[in-house]
Amino acid sequence: MSNPRGGRPRKPEALKKLQGTARPDRRRGKSMNAKRMPKRPTGLSEQAVRIWKSLGPKLHELGLLAEIDASTFAIYCQAFGDWLQLTRYLNRLGPLKWYSTTENGYRQTIPELQVRDRAFQVLHKLSTRFGLDPSSRAGLGVVAERSPDFAEEFLFKPL
Repeated sequence: MSNPRGGRPRKPEALKKLQGTARPDRRRGKSMNAKRMPKRPTGLSEQAVRIWKSLGPKLHELGLLAEIDASTFAIYCQAFGDWLQLTRYLNRLGPLKWYSTTENGYRQTIPELQVRDRAFQVLHKLSTRFGLDPSSRAGLGVVAERSPDFAEEFLFKPL
């Protein structure tokens, strides 16, 4: 996601602390970290709720998830859940059935493939906000050692 002022988006203060680059003289306002885990919004899919319950406490413990982040994290969880569900469906179909042929003889992708790819784009954009991709986690030796591969936790569980 782009920064409305241009340039790189700001790093969360908690991420700076974990990387050892936080400086009190550059901090703006008060810390946004809440004492308790944010309340999960209603309306998430079953898979998204599982992701929230598994990943949310880990991020909150690291100071990367506060009450104000709940809606953005809910979008991340829903996109992750949708991506997982569609990926499983497409894997059952097999790659040869990901395309259909129109009446004019043109090949086109099935809608499920396009929806899965859009969910992945949302995941990719939001993952940096919570330190969930390798580049935003670079320099977080503590996080990299303590946290498992979050994707594997869900990829190999049946629906």
